[in-house]
Amino acid sequence: MTSPDQGQIALWDTDQVAKLEANMDDITGEHLSCVMEILMNNGALDVWATPIIMKKGRPAHTLHCLCHDNEASMDKFIKLIFHHSTTLGIRIYPSIHRAKLERFMLRVDTAHSEHPVKVKISKFKTSDEIVSAKAEFDDCKRIMLETGVPVNVVAEEAVHAAKQQWHDR
Repeated sequence: MTSPDQGQIALWDTDQVAKLEANMDDITGEHLSCVMEILMNNGALDVWATPIIMKKGRPAHTLHCLCHDNEASMDKFIKLIFHHSTTLGIRIYPSIHRAKLERFMLRVDTAHSEHPVKVKISKFKTSDEIVSAKAEFDDCKRIMLETGVPVNVVAEEAVHAAKQQWHDR
């Protein structure tokens, strides 16, 4: 395992983030999705939910929120979670080390639409090797709705075009 300090000379960068967690057994899926959207729209680094079983066999979810590891950021997201969800308590995990790849967006054209598709590219910081490429779903969905071409076909074409654009630069 690479120590957090070694990331600066490795193929990736490292930083520190904070993780906030809250269990909720009295929230609908729609409400939870809304809370997650609010957190992302306010700058959360990532948000997800996991299904759990609480005491007395009650089905529930744990809301997870990654944010910057500073008091102002944590305070902002704690307030948002309390304000918009049903939780009465939030676990705070500060100073979590994170390894991360370089990432950027390429805009590519497809044969199916005049509208470009954004493709998220990630790579190691010391090479041009693409580790992953993923077409933005909303762009592919828009083209599918316009043309009837399946989303996966649009996404595959966009990823192929992005990799080609990257290698031809």
